[in-house]
Amino acid sequence: MKKILVIGQDGMLGSELYSRLEKNPEYEMYGTTLQTLDICDEEAVCKRVEEIKPYFIINCAAYTNVDGCETNYELANSVNGVAVGNIAKAANLVDARFIQISTDYVFNGELETDKAYTEDMKPDPVSAYGKTKYLGEQNAAKASRHYILRTAWLYGQGNNFVRTMLKLAKDHDELNVVADQHGSPTSTTTLCKIIEQILEKEPEYGIYHSTNEGFTTWYEFAKKIFELKGIDIKVNPVDSDAFPTPTKRPHNSKLSKEKLHSVGIFPESYENMLKEYLKGE
Repeated sequence: MKKILVIGQDGMLGSELYSRLEKNPEYEMYGTTLQTLDICDEEAVCKRVEEIKPYFIINCAAYTNVDGCETNYELANSVNGVAVGNIAKAANLVDARFIQISTDYVFNGELETDKAYTEDMKPDPVSAYGKTKYLGEQNAAKASRHYILRTAWLYGQGNNFVRTMLKLAKDHDELNVVADQHGSPTSTTTLCKIIEQILEKEPEYGIYHSTNEGFTTWYEFAKKIFELKGIDIKVNPVDSDAFPTPTKRPHNSKLSKEKLHSVGIFPESYENMLKEYLKGE
C-alpha cells in the first residue's frame, strides 16, 4: 500500500482528489490544510513528511487569486514559490515523488493563437501570479523525483466561470463575454484523472501539460454552457479591453497535450466533461 500525502486537501482540486484517492484500496491517504500545516514553515513541512514517509506528495495548495497576487505579492510568492521549495526538500528527505500543480500563466500568453504551448518552450511570466508559480516550478524541480502538471481554465466546486455564467443568466437576457482569449476549459475531475494515471504509470519525471482536450474561447465556452442547459440568452463576443483587470489575461492559454499522449494519458474533451459537470448544476 502506497502512502500519499495531499497538501491542500480542502481546496477545489485537493478536496476532490483526496476523496477519489481515498476510495482506492492501494493507497493510504494523508492530507493537510492551511490549519494543519503551514507550508511556508520549512521545519514543519520536513517534520510532517518525515513522520508520514509518503511515496507520493501532491501539492494542491496555492494562492490562486490572480489579481490578488498583484497586491499581495509577498504572500503569493511565499505560498506559490518559496513554500514549494520546502516541500521539494522534504520529498528528497524521504525519496518521495513530488507532484506540483502549475499553470499556463508561466507563459506570456502572446503566442499566435493557431499554436499551442509545449513543455519545452521557455516560460516568460508577465503577471505576479505567473512569476510566483514559475518560481514554484523551479523549486519543484529541486525534488529529484518530480512531476509538474500545468493546467488552465480550471473549474470544479466553489466559484468558477461555469457557475458565474449560470448565475448571470438568471438576471440577464444578454451577456458580453470575452472572445479573444483562447484555451481549454478543464474540469477538476479531468485533472484528478490525469494525476491518478501519473500515480499508476509513474512516467518519466518532468513537466506535463494537463488540461482537457480541445480549444475554445470564453465566448464560445459560455455559448456551449447555455446550449447544454437549454438556456435562451444572447451572448455577445467582446475584446478583453471590455473587462479591464489589474492583471493582463493571456490571449493564448493553449497547452499541447502531445507529451501526455506519449505516456499513454488521454484527457477527455472539454465538451464531454462540461456535460458531465452540468448534470450536477
